[in-house]
Amino acid sequence: MPFRFRSLAPYLFVGPAVLSVTIFLYGPLIASMLLSVVDWNLLSADIRFVGVDNYASIFDNPDFRMAAWNTLLYCIVLIPAEIVIPLIFAVMLHSVRKNPLQGLYRGSLFLPTIVAYSVAGVAWSWLFNPVNGLFNEVLGHFGFPPSRWHTDPNLALLCVSLVTFWKTFGLNMLLWLAALANLPHQLREASQLDGAGSTRHFFNISLPLMTPTAFFISVTTFFHVLDDIVGIIDVLTHGGPAGRSSSLLYFLWQQGLLFFQFGPASAVAVIIIVLVLAVTWLQFRVSEKRVHYR
Repeated sequence: MPFRFRSLAPYLFVGPAVLSVTIFLYGPLIASMLLSVVDWNLLSADIRFVGVDNYASIFDNPDFRMAAWNTLLYCIVLIPAEIVIPLIFAVMLHSVRKNPLQGLYRGSLFLPTIVAYSVAGVAWSWLFNPVNGLFNEVLGHFGFPPSRWHTDPNLALLCVSLVTFWKTFGLNMLLWLAALANLPHQLREASQLDGAGSTRHFFNISLPLMTPTAFFISVTTFFHVLDDIVGIIDVLTHGGPAGRSSSLLYFLWQQGLLFFQFGPASAVAVIIIVLVLAVTWLQFRVSEKRVHYR
C-alpha cells in the first residue's frame, strides 16, 4: 500500500461520518441560531436583522408560556413513570424468565413501541371519543357519567401523557430486562446464603449494579419525552383545547411550519437546545458519583 494512501486512509473512513454529522447536526444548529436573530420567511429576498426581538416576542406570547408550563408538567408526569414502572414490569418478567410464556409477555408489552404515532393517536382517539368511545361505554355500564377525556381542558394533558407512556413503555422495560439478565448469579446466591430476602437483595445489590442502565435511561427518557409527545399531540388534541396540551416542540412546529414564522420558531429551537444541554449537564454532574461501573 503506498505511503500516501496509508496516511489518507483514516480520514477517508472517518470522513463520511464527520460530513453527515456536520450537515445534519451542526448545520441545522447554526442555521437555527442565525434565523433566530432575523426576520425572514425563507421565501422572500427581504432579510431583516432584528437581534433579540424574536426572543422577546415569544416570551411575551402566552401560548409559548403555556407550552413551556405544559412541557414541565409532561416531564414531571412522564419521566418518573417511564423509569419506575418499566423497572417494576422488568423485575416481574425476570422473575418468570423460565416460564415458556415469558417471550409472549415481553412481546405484548413491547408491541406498542413499534406502532406508528399516527396509528396510536387515531386508535386512542376512538377509545377517548366523548360520544361513543369505549371508555365512556364502560363508565356508563357502571353508572358513571361520561367524560370528555382529551377534549376536556383539565384532562387533555393527562390523556396525552397516558398515550405517550403506553407508546414508549416497552423500550425502557427491555433495557431494564437486559440489565437484570446481566447481573452475576453468584451475587444472588451469596446474598441468599447471608439471609438477605428478595427486597433487600434488589435494593442493596441489584439496583446499585444497574446504575449505569438507570443513568442511560434517565438521560434518554428526557429526550424522548420532549420528542414523543409531539406526534401524539398532533393526532390526538392538536395542542388544544385552549393550548392545554401543547408543548415546546409542538409550539415550535406551529410557528415554523404552520405560520411560517421562522424567526420565532428558531428562537424556540435555540431555547430548547440550551434547555436540553443544561438538563443533560446537570444529570451528568448529579449522577457521576452515583453510577458504579464494574
